[in-house]
Amino acid sequence: MDKEKRVSEKRAAQSRKEDAALNRVLIWFGAAVVAELILLLLNRYYINATTRPGEIEFQGALLAAFPTILGVTAGGFVLCLVWLLFWRRGGKNIVLPGCLTVAFGILMVIAAVTYRFYASGVQLLCGLVPAIAVLALVYYLYQHEFFAVTVLSALGILGLWLFRKANGGHAAVVYGYMAVTAVVLVAAVLVCRSMQKNGGVLRLGGRSIQVFGRNAGYGMVYLTCGIVAAALAAALILGTAAAYYLIFVMVAWLFVMAVYYTVKLM
Repeated sequence: MDKEKRVSEKRAAQSRKEDAALNRVLIWFGAAVVAELILLLLNRYYINATTRPGEIEFQGALLAAFPTILGVTAGGFVLCLVWLLFWRRGGKNIVLPGCLTVAFGILMVIAAVTYRFYASGVQLLCGLVPAIAVLALVYYLYQHEFFAVTVLSALGILGLWLFRKANGGHAAVVYGYMAVTAVVLVAAVLVCRSMQKNGGVLRLGGRSIQVFGRNAGYGMVYLTCGIVAAALAAALILGTAAAYYLIFVMVAWLFVMAVYYTVKLM
């Protein structure tokens, strides 16, 4: 009876863990849907405003209001973040301040990017929002090593897209991004190497954090770092035409990894 009870409790705990993960994924996807709707409205009535009555006036009013919107959303983000930290330290439920912090943060980013980069910024955000929602799905439902593979692959795809989109312009931004990505790839290899020696544990400032499982496979993470580095280097050498096709190569690699880790879950 004791054995059956332990098995039953273990299954119940696993079920609660899966339900909590699913709820978090639904929250992320709900936030992504709202953010994407805001971006689509901006694209229609701010970026692609027509000469219909009211649209030009709305575009001008929104342009003039952006500094105020940025100030309000930035202030709300900071206040809610402080609220979140205080409640977390006090052991209180942080769902409300957490949701408000994320909401103000999303609005602040949308306003800043739209105001600074106009159409190209909105286009970039329209792609990033569903990508972030997918990353949340991967983080909560898959192995953490697949999350690392997905983030590294996404960095490579974004770098190739930026390089192709710039087409010789914005050199400081493009090459700066490439340099940062190179540092991230090297850091990922070093950190994974350290965790591999310690059973998936990352040691930071005397603290031990279990990041990967004890039996995690690191080979795909290392291979992804190599593929991303090779793709970015090839784009820099061969030009924007090669970058276009390399984007599809990176997407295909990510799809293969998704199939591989989905099979491992079964």
